[in-house]
Amino acid sequence: MADKLIVGIDVSKDWLDLCASNAAGVERIANTREAVAAWLERVAPGLIACEPTGGYERTLIAAARERGIPFVRVHPNDVVAFRKSRGIKAKTDAIDARLILAFVCDKLARAELPTSLIGDERLRALAARRRQLVDALQAEGCRLGVAALPAVHASLEAVIAVLRHSLEALEAELADAIAAHPQTAELAKLLQTIFGIGPVAAITLIADLPELGLLSAKQIAALVGLAPHTKRSGKTRYRETTGHGRPGVRRVLFNAARAAVRHPSLFKDFYDRLVTDNRRPGKVALTAVMRKILITANAVARDRQPWRGRPAAGTPCRPHAEQTAHRAGRVKAAAAPRAVARSASLCVGHVRQFGGESPLCNLMEVKH
Repeated sequence: MADKLIVGIDVSKDWLDLCASNAAGVERIANTREAVAAWLERVAPGLIACEPTGGYERTLIAAARERGIPFVRVHPNDVVAFRKSRGIKAKTDAIDARLILAFVCDKLARAELPTSLIGDERLRALAARRRQLVDALQAEGCRLGVAALPAVHASLEAVIAVLRHSLEALEAELADAIAAHPQTAELAKLLQTIFGIGPVAAITLIADLPELGLLSAKQIAALVGLAPHTKRSGKTRYRETTGHGRPGVRRVLFNAARAAVRHPSLFKDFYDRLVTDNRRPGKVALTAVMRKILITANAVARDRQPWRGRPAAGTPCRPHAEQTAHRAGRVKAAAAPRAVARSASLCVGHVRQFGGESPLCNLMEVKH
């Protein structure tokens, strides 16, 4: 890659600022299909790098994919940290293009920069639009519940009806998009063999996580944002939080984990062990289940084999309230011997203090 032309690009709505590794200045072109195609044909870069800008980079990425040009979408936070390390305080589009180029060259020199992988853009756009419609339906339903005026009530019902019709049409389009590609349809079926993953979770994993099956377990967890960030200084140890990554993927994994821990499965056993034996909070244990489901999905996509950890057919399952009561009963049963031991030691201490009968011991005998 060192002998090929590398270009750092700052993307705007109307134009692109281009800084090539073999040029001293920065070139600006229009952010249109024709201008980008003409520039790629003229320059023929070996690698292009840009920041994600919410969709304005799609024209550039689509043109690069058509010509087989590798590209990298660098994280804005990494570029900001690189800017601070360089002591650069000024900010213009040209400076940003130079910084992106310098950042990519620095990463390539240390072999720490894999090229970006973009999946099916149509499937990704449909999945994103489905999330938007579901969120809009949820918001309108909440407004409908508190609407007092008949006119407002009728308006909300009309909007909800339109949103539901659009959601049904979009889900049909999603089904057609998956059925059009046999490999994608097969992967969706394989992912749904995992306990807790349904059609929506499978589509989201395929659309928003094209790296699924290509990375290791630790890499895929870090990419999605389910890897704890260790924070220690001296003898102080801070909370290890998770975050960043792919929020849309984490959202469906949260729902999948909630469904998996309510019924007999390996994930439920794992959750119960964390909560009862290891004394982990429920949300921490649920996050661990999300990570385990993601790693399992990564293995299924890598091996192209169905998951074989499902419980046997006909295994009875308890309602969620009964499961909670059962866990609480086990915790109380485990704590009872310790409480008796503490009471006995306290009684012995009172006997030694009073030199004979202790009022506390008498009270305990009356209670028991």
